[in-house]
Amino acid sequence: MPPSPVTESMKYFLQAEKFGVIGRTMSDRSRWDNKILRWYQQRDFPVTAVRPNKPSEEVEGLRLLTEPTQIPDLPSTSISIIINPLVGIDILKSLYPIPPNPIKEPRGIWFQPGADSADIWEYVKKRGIEDKVIGQGACVYRDGDGVLEKIKEEAEGKGGSKL
Repeated sequence: MPPSPVTESMKYFLQAEKFGVIGRTMSDRSRWDNKILRWYQQRDFPVTAVRPNKPSEEVEGLRLLTEPTQIPDLPSTSISIIINPLVGIDILKSLYPIPPNPIKEPRGIWFQPGADSADIWEYVKKRGIEDKVIGQGACVYRDGDGVLEKIKEEAEGKGGSKL
């Protein structure tokens, strides 16, 4: 699949101070949740791993959290979700509740391919967070380096570098 076009939401997401990865397995290096966790680690991004509702353990040298809301400093954290959409919708609602609570909500969410659904996008629209949520086939593993390069190019064009 060719790379997705770089969007403002993607650039905003990858300019976060911290990152989180929420997945079902996390410890199997052949699974996408682990690959995306390592993608962040390989770029020296501070990252937190979450496997909902499972006993905590260590994965890729990180303590594994069991609840997305346990991620420290959520407003400064962008989160990749690689989990069944039937579970992902409840995660989204816990992170972006109604009524809104901006001081406890993440900077952004990136649903990796297969992790989003019509129900998720209906909630995104209802909650008014379209600018904070990425998905619909876009993949940080495939598209992230292109987004980071675009951020770097734009920063250099403005006379400074953010990366």
